[in-house]
Amino acid sequence: MTGAKAKWLPATLIAAALGVALLSACGSSSASGSEQFRDKTGSALLDFGEESSDVELEEATKAVQSFFGVRSKEDWPATCAQLSRALLEKIEHLAVSSTSLGEKSCPSFLEAFLRISAPEQRESTVIDAGSLRRQGAQGFLIYSGAQETVYAMPLSQEGGTWKIGSLSPKRLS
Repeated sequence: MTGAKAKWLPATLIAAALGVALLSACGSSSASGSEQFRDKTGSALLDFGEESSDVELEEATKAVQSFFGVRSKEDWPATCAQLSRALLEKIEHLAVSSTSLGEKSCPSFLEAFLRISAPEQRESTVIDAGSLRRQGAQGFLIYSGAQETVYAMPLSQEGGTWKIGSLSPKRLS
């Protein structure tokens, strides 16, 4: 081997090793959005609408975290304030038509009928949000909770903010 070739051989080997390392890193990067949940659930919600932007994902995550925070403290007025109009109307209809409550409001109904167990309170503090699937004003925040359980929380965008569409998330895995 000539002197010039001997100088280039180590550089070529290093460049090839770096190329292999970079390609391996690309292939092993974790999936993002709803794709990261495909090995844990076959739910059709993973294909609902379209994947939202990172900004929308962050906004939806904050809404769900805030909801679980006030719900776990049994702050019923704050809990009701975060509910979508559709869910709020259903709760208020139930309070009026199906109960003998003196006060027919959402907070009174939740105080009388909603019980959050200690394990559920702990579980709701773990929200590793990975995807916001959105179609129009409707969406689902898909996230991993404790023990890597996958959940979806239905949301509605009202007045530019995300509102909660259910009193508890749907378990997907």
